[in-house]
Amino acid sequence: MPLSAEVRPADLSPADEAFAARLRERLPPSAFREATEAELTEPRGRFRGDGLLVLPGSTAEVATVLALCHEARVPVVPRGGGTGLVGGQIMPPGGPRPVILGLERMARIRSIHPEENVLVAEAGATLASVQEAAPGPGGSFPFRWPPRDRRGSAGSSPPMRGEPRFCAGAMRAPSASGSRP
Repeated sequence: MPLSAEVRPADLSPADEAFAARLRERLPPSAFREATEAELTEPRGRFRGDGLLVLPGSTAEVATVLALCHEARVPVVPRGGGTGLVGGQIMPPGGPRPVILGLERMARIRSIHPEENVLVAEAGATLASVQEAAPGPGGSFPFRWPPRDRRGSAGSSPPMRGEPRFCAGAMRAPSASGSRP
């Protein structure tokens, strides 16, 4: 089915044990752990989802997961720092069991360019690590959401899009294949 076609839950397959075994053949053991209750429950406690938590450690591993999910028609729910407050990070009940694509292991500061006031961080980097590594004298990453050591930088992006300081030095993230925009 082409990517532009409408996809209905009935068209999708669950992330069952057979699919999990396929992923385990291609990814290291560190890419798997049981999902916690916090990762499966909507923050207000209104509903609970299910899913196979997969924690890639590189863009190559993300690409592997996404390729296998696409091939098998398994839904994917991306998970950043868990800062969403309205349940968008939880697959609605009644749908096929998704892969929860957790980005917490992708936490490196990839590069720092003080002359341009640019820092490139992976999606799982905490705000604390980004703030500590911010380039140059007076360099900063201006957002202060507690607890700074628990939230991924990917979760910081949506509220910052309209911020003038953010737009002036807009971040560019590599795609799942590792290429740059």
